[in-house]
Amino acid sequence: MKTRGARVYPTRILLAVLAAMALLLCVGKEASAQSVKTLQKLANKDRDGVAKLDAEQFIKHAVTDNKDYSVVVQMTALLPQYKCTACKTVDASLRAVSRGWKRQRGSADPALQIVFATLDMEDGEDLFRQMGLEGLPHLIIFPAGKGARAFENPSPREMPLNARTSDPRGMATKLGELFNIEFKPDLPTDYAKHLTNAAAVAAAVLAAYLVYTHVDLRKLGRSAGAIGTILFVLLMTSGFMWNRINTPKYVGHTRGGDVLLFLPTNGQQYSVETQIVAATYAVCALCVVALVRHVPRIQNQDQRTFVTLMFTLALIMTYSYLNSIFRLKMSSYPFRLLLP
Repeated sequence: MKTRGARVYPTRILLAVLAAMALLLCVGKEASAQSVKTLQKLANKDRDGVAKLDAEQFIKHAVTDNKDYSVVVQMTALLPQYKCTACKTVDASLRAVSRGWKRQRGSADPALQIVFATLDMEDGEDLFRQMGLEGLPHLIIFPAGKGARAFENPSPREMPLNARTSDPRGMATKLGELFNIEFKPDLPTDYAKHLTNAAAVAAAVLAAYLVYTHVDLRKLGRSAGAIGTILFVLLMTSGFMWNRINTPKYVGHTRGGDVLLFLPTNGQQYSVETQIVAATYAVCALCVVALVRHVPRIQNQDQRTFVTLMFTLALIMTYSYLNSIFRLKMSSYPFRLLLP
């Protein structure tokens, strides 16, 4: 079973769902009220309110359209051996939406019953194969078929997963359009973003002060075009335009709440990756300029030698770090220098 990408054949899913509904008749018919209580009991066991299902529970409580509640199910593979980065990203987003729904459920329409659930590869591999899933994760919504908030068409539907809908806000917006309600995802405080922004402001202030006190502004004006060109190149080569088009999350988070700065795939990225790569390029450029323009002007030979070694070491380590980023994003990247 492949676990990267989101390719799926909807017709085969629907056929499999119909087959599962037929299987439901053989398993036994459970009252809708009892089913939702069972799902809510499972959800209450999870701190984020996501019910962990096995294949039998999925068929009995989610697939049937004879219910007055809706189920949002992620089909995923979260165990480390599957190495499914996209699964972890979608899982974190679904949990953020589920936590938000737990908070706002008390003030929502009582007739609107929504349960968030997960079916993992370890519990549903055979079912995944029967459904013809050729990639994970998938997010499938099973709407209510009866009651005050019943859907006119209760057929299951899949939410396309991309950079926008894999983000908690994008997922909440898409689900809100389906259920005609505003979901408010519970997002953890992004300390990394605040610290990065604070550091960037401090660096900008320091740079402005150094320029004002040490640089001849008249000569600097003549180089404004070159400086602008360099900044533009740094932005374009670091993924800035990709971020503007796809609006990914600033950073990621593991299930334990740890911050992730890089997605280990060349198909997706966090916004912070652009800033890190741009800063790395800038440091490399600074080292080269210093070695070419400024170091030769140092009169004292011992100082010149020491400064040369320091800038050379900084250039080598920074370039090594850049190569390690490339290897993290693309395992087949052939070059490496010092750092793994």
